[in-house]
Amino acid sequence: MLDAIPTPPETLKIRTMTADDIPLGLQLCRFAGWNQLEADWRRLLTLEPNGLFVAEDAGVPCGTSSTTCYGQRMAWIGMVLMHPDYRKRGIGTALLVRCIEHLRARQIESIKLDATDLGRPVYLKLDFQDERPIWRYRGQKPAPFPPRCNVRPILSGDWPSIAALDRLAFDADRLALLKLLAADGDTAIVEVHGIVRAFGFARRGYHASFLGPVVACDDEAARAVIETLLAGLPQGEIFWDILPDNAAAAAIAESLGFTVARRLMRMYLGGRVNPGDISLVYGAAGFEVG
Repeated sequence: MLDAIPTPPETLKIRTMTADDIPLGLQLCRFAGWNQLEADWRRLLTLEPNGLFVAEDAGVPCGTSSTTCYGQRMAWIGMVLMHPDYRKRGIGTALLVRCIEHLRARQIESIKLDATDLGRPVYLKLDFQDERPIWRYRGQKPAPFPPRCNVRPILSGDWPSIAALDRLAFDADRLALLKLLAADGDTAIVEVHGIVRAFGFARRGYHASFLGPVVACDDEAARAVIETLLAGLPQGEIFWDILPDNAAAAAIAESLGFTVARRLMRMYLGGRVNPGDISLVYGAAGFEVG
């Protein structure tokens, strides 16, 4: 039997996060060893300005959480971070509950998150269910690839086609997120006879660069986008989150020298799962946003 949900301290207050709280978020990321930069926090605040939260215990800011909504169909909970001195007091659970309340008020069909083994028991107590595994692959930038003549950066006129293909893969509208990712990092797209076959994004992080999301109709188009994005990243470590149900995506990662560094479980809360077409997903956008 699962233990009861801990009662948070009476001195706890949870409020809406603002841009002034980004230094707190970055400090908590460094304590946790996470990869996010200031740009990642600003992106989350742009997408959901009323959906990020800060926990204060007796007036001292000590924790954060975030939500990202993709219409009413789906939303993501992420960035649940706690100062080491305030852990195991029920504050992280209170932040999760606040996120769930916020999303239920928005009448979201499916609330999702990517859970570590440590966090999963807490989410089970809150009635989340397992959907599928998600693995973080880690590797070094590979040796240079021959240039791909059919790959180019994303242009403004590509967004309607990208939105249509991404909706099939993700099963919700995340075009606003994709446009922000394009503004903050690198992009690549494969178009054949006017039809988008693959697209992807890459960005820098604190510890490592990050590859994803990547969506593709076939393995060859996926590899072309992936190789192009990898070639544009600086030397050093790269993270790449993959749903291993798409064995082809995992095979490409392993062929490029990437290995599994972390295994998480994608979980959902609500009446619908909305999994999308996993065969199209060659890289996720990140644990905090799906």
